[in-house]
Amino acid sequence: MSERLPGSLQERLRELREEHGYSSRQKLADAIGVDRTRYGRIENGTTKTISSDVLIKLAELYNVSTDYILGISNTPEKTYFDIEELGLSVDAAKNLYSGKVDARVVNCLLLNNKFALATKMMATYFSDSVANLLAAHNEILDSSYDFLAFNIENGTIPNDAEIKNLKKQIKGTKIPANKYEFINIEKMLSAAVKEIHSDVQNEIKDYIEARTLLSHEVIESVKNEAALIPNLKELPKEQKQKIITASVKNAIRLDKTIGEDKLKELDSLIEQVAPALMNLCQ
Repeated sequence: MSERLPGSLQERLRELREEHGYSSRQKLADAIGVDRTRYGRIENGTTKTISSDVLIKLAELYNVSTDYILGISNTPEKTYFDIEELGLSVDAAKNLYSGKVDARVVNCLLLNNKFALATKMMATYFSDSVANLLAAHNEILDSSYDFLAFNIENGTIPNDAEIKNLKKQIKGTKIPANKYEFINIEKMLSAAVKEIHSDVQNEIKDYIEARTLLSHEVIESVKNEAALIPNLKELPKEQKQKIITASVKNAIRLDKTIGEDKLKELDSLIEQVAPALMNLCQ
């Protein structure tokens, strides 16, 4: 999914029109069935707003989101679709929405090329087209085998070692259609899962390394802040713990992903960690 530079409604309209080969506003207006003057006033900024009917026609013509045209989003691609557009059943969509199906896993699978190929193989498997093709292949082999057997029995062909070997080859070449397809589907699905597992492992590794580095920064920040407080060791335990707790909260703010709401949720945990850090700072 690509992202572009921010732009206003008028800038987006001009860029999209030129990208799609409409050399003039008049040609574009004709393409979407809108009055030429009306469209021209929208693109040149004389009219500051755009009606929903024109907006939807433009979004369909350019195959972009309405938010992108309006300048709300910098991503041209649609980020939302109707269930019918996605080809999902209502029950399948409910499973995703309710969390019954892990959306993160589904997302990884949908982005994997081997999984995409496996789904096409399964569609072919369910349609029995490959099975029918292989069945025809096997029928030809059966006919060849019967032809040899008939001629051997009539004495037309000698039943020597070469012919016996040929009969074995014909039997060995026959393919059990359903089993052949299913084995290949299994292999492709297995390869997809292995690739995703590898990607997740690398992601977790990077996350752990980042968290370890951040934990070290938190401890160092608490120690440095504590060192600036004179006679910290001589202070009463309650006051000392209060200072350390505040230092921990300040240090945790180093993690930009943790907001104030999340920090409040961590209050009880910080209270538990403070005594250990008090010992560390001494």
